[in-house]
Amino acid sequence: MGILYIVATPIGNLEDITMRAKRILLETSVIACEDTRRTGQLIKILGGSGKKYISVRDWNEVKVVSLLLSYLAHGDVALVSDSGTPLISDPGYKVVRAARQAGFKVVPIPGASAATAALSAAGLPTDKFMFLGFWRNKFEILPNMTTIIYESPARAEKTLNEIKQRYPDAQIIVARELTKIYEYIGEDDGVYKGEITILVNYGRSLPKGPEFSRVRE
Repeated sequence: MGILYIVATPIGNLEDITMRAKRILLETSVIACEDTRRTGQLIKILGGSGKKYISVRDWNEVKVVSLLLSYLAHGDVALVSDSGTPLISDPGYKVVRAARQAGFKVVPIPGASAATAALSAAGLPTDKFMFLGFWRNKFEILPNMTTIIYESPARAEKTLNEIKQRYPDAQIIVARELTKIYEYIGEDDGVYKGEITILVNYGRSLPKGPEFSRVRE
């Protein structure tokens, strides 16, 4: 029986791929992915070829589950998303669940994630945080913890304005182009391009400026 590998891929900088992820992707002949062309380009850059690519998206995930299980019956399968860690606001949950229920071993190959990358560099509290995925206006941002939200560049401004109106005292950090040459992590500057990660914290007193300097001393 094969193993289903959940492989994290770079979110921008190709150097962020791990040695283990590279090995698994080069050794595995069947790769489940969102965009077959995009993943094919990554495999080519890594030096691989001759792969079988199965497209897994939200709208067809149920249909391809049985196909992927049949491949797992004869060998390993690697599951990737377009970038970052699979299943984090990306398809794959149904595949993983079906594989586990069918008795296949599921092995995570950890690596890059926009959510944790942004959180680590935002300067907001990290002891408690909540990930909401892509913003829906019915979501509630809870106090005394950092909330992480994904958003498209087309909707980012609207979403940020809505958050500011609902939580006027919140501290908001915007991260874009993570790990790329024009990476930005800071207060909202009105520029929205690439994938956007929004971090929100309110209801908690945070150190600022000179006060923070005294704390460090």
